[in-house]
Amino acid sequence: QVAVVSSCKQTAPAMPVAPVKKSPVKACSSAADKVANPLLDDLAVDFLYHLGFSTELNLPLLFGDTKFVIMGGSAERMESLAGMIAKELRLPACAVMGPIGKTERCSIYKVGPVTLVSHGMGVPSLSIMMNEIIKVMRYAGAGDPSFIRIGTSGGVGVKPGTAVITSHGISAMLEAKLQHVECGKVVEYTTEADEGLVGGLLAMAQKLGVTAEKGATMCADDFFEGQGRLDGACATWYTEQDKMDFLQKAYKLGVRNIEMESTFFLSFARRAGHKAAVVCATLLNRLNGDQVTSTPQQLAEFTDDALNIVVRYVAEHIQP
Repeated sequence: QVAVVSSCKQTAPAMPVAPVKKSPVKACSSAADKVANPLLDDLAVDFLYHLGFSTELNLPLLFGDTKFVIMGGSAERMESLAGMIAKELRLPACAVMGPIGKTERCSIYKVGPVTLVSHGMGVPSLSIMMNEIIKVMRYAGAGDPSFIRIGTSGGVGVKPGTAVITSHGISAMLEAKLQHVECGKVVEYTTEADEGLVGGLLAMAQKLGVTAEKGATMCADDFFEGQGRLDGACATWYTEQDKMDFLQKAYKLGVRNIEMESTFFLSFARRAGHKAAVVCATLLNRLNGDQVTSTPQQLAEFTDDALNIVVRYVAEHIQP
């Protein structure tokens, strides 16, 4: 048994979810099911190792009503966001379930029809969590929930605090595609966000009075050299001028922020049949430097603005 804990421990003790026998997933009309891996149907039990449970858990009971999956690097941020969504939906604090499963690699929370998952930093950990949570959604019979990643980033030519809503991901080579190595071969995937989600999130930002901009997001493999920084531990071959030339080139290609997950997040969600979007707070303008110099209060305000866009958008599309 896996204990699913409510955050309101005084009124809702740990609730064990009885294991059930995994039954084959039958084909349905959902876009996600049509592109799902057919080999999964041959597994008697699928052990979702990194999440800390298997298909013996009653996944339809826990996740079957999911309409949105929200992902972000920080477990603490996902827990906080779950509370914000509960408040926006006028649900009691004890409506937040979680963490579900084990927590050393990620944390999962559930509030109403929203599942929240932390994924750590960078594509490698994100790819693991996306594979397993998308399988959870299929086993649960959730259909086609929309995926939204919320995070922080370095801005490119935008004022710190601007929420960048990604139009498409761009690699660190400034190419609008994901190159993924599979069995020793490089496979390329497209990286567009869902236009409907992007438009809706931009409209919500405008409604809230939050400064937001639609633009390409560059996805780097690391925080320092991969993003052209000069403040890492080792000396670099490139100079300040090389860095500025690179960032200016990125800006001219439509890049408005840099992070470490967007290309995989958008391409994999699309492959799996889910609509997806990315919303990131920008903590600095990289054209003005490499260091984050805003105060803790300013950084919290920047993050809260981006979170509020997602919370209000999700709530508006859940409530009748």
